[in-house]
Amino acid sequence: MLRRLVDVTQGISVALLRPLAELLGRLDIDGAAFLAGLGIDEQMAPNTYVSALEVDRRLAEIAAQRGDPAFALTLAKTSVVRPLGLFGHLVWLSGTLRDALERAVKFYAMVTRRTTLVLEERGAIATIRSRPVDNAPRGRILTEFPFASLALRARGATDGVFAARAVRFTHAGEPTPAYDEVFRAPVTFGASIDELELDVAQLDLKLASADPITSAAIEAQVAQLTAAPPGNPVLDRVRRAVVASLPEVGSPDAIAKQLGISARTLRRQLEQQGQTLRALVDDVRRTRADELLAAGRSIKDVAFELGFSEPSAFSRAYKRWTGKAPSSA
Repeated sequence: MLRRLVDVTQGISVALLRPLAELLGRLDIDGAAFLAGLGIDEQMAPNTYVSALEVDRRLAEIAAQRGDPAFALTLAKTSVVRPLGLFGHLVWLSGTLRDALERAVKFYAMVTRRTTLVLEERGAIATIRSRPVDNAPRGRILTEFPFASLALRARGATDGVFAARAVRFTHAGEPTPAYDEVFRAPVTFGASIDELELDVAQLDLKLASADPITSAAIEAQVAQLTAAPPGNPVLDRVRRAVVASLPEVGSPDAIAKQLGISARTLRRQLEQQGQTLRALVDDVRRTRADELLAAGRSIKDVAFELGFSEPSAFSRAYKRWTGKAPSSA
């Protein structure tokens, strides 16, 4: 399969693209084909990045096929049903809108390193801005989608109290009724920066979706994920071998054989990276468990897909990994 892996500064992470594919599925779009077209398979680690320009192109093709010039808004309205993957849960389980936006800013590299988010407060006005890294080109859909998702989810989580003051995009466009419906604020195209403006007082709004304990636990997991060296060839190869072995979890000899090396060489390579096979297996299982639980899969299904003999064994392992029960994920 062709893999479009890239320098992380120009990429979109698998951690975002897998839940995005599930979101496409809710619109009767073939999410599996979307991932396959990007060279993403089940073996790929979530902190692997693929070509952002290719993602832009494929999303634009889908929008054109659907005849939906506001496809970013369509995606955002569909995503309101539940947060988009682990990153979405991290953000929207926060206690206040300020907490949510600060987490989004801090961990935005989990989903893309093509852009950064900046939260600024000046007097009574606050702005959340999206800035390109090294002037990286960006497609319209992935530029509009985060802001539309923010507006809709913040409004839903505050019982309609949240209100934007203005929204600005650098790309060309027309403020059609679809934008009025989503943002309920003036939308400007051809601006100097991509940003959403709101009153500072809005940042202190409490979120109905708040679960600070769970959000803090997810934050610890995301911190580990974003701190790991992206695209580490040794660890990525071993992770892919572990994923390929699921639901059976192979012995060191079996994993080494998959990689075409000896168990001794495998152990030495992992030691050089400060890792053990057991730690990597736990990391792969935990990450996949979070993805499956976020997608609404039952604890029983997740347990068996990850190779546990029974749901109770998975529940004990998940609590050891995260400090909480999978039922609260």
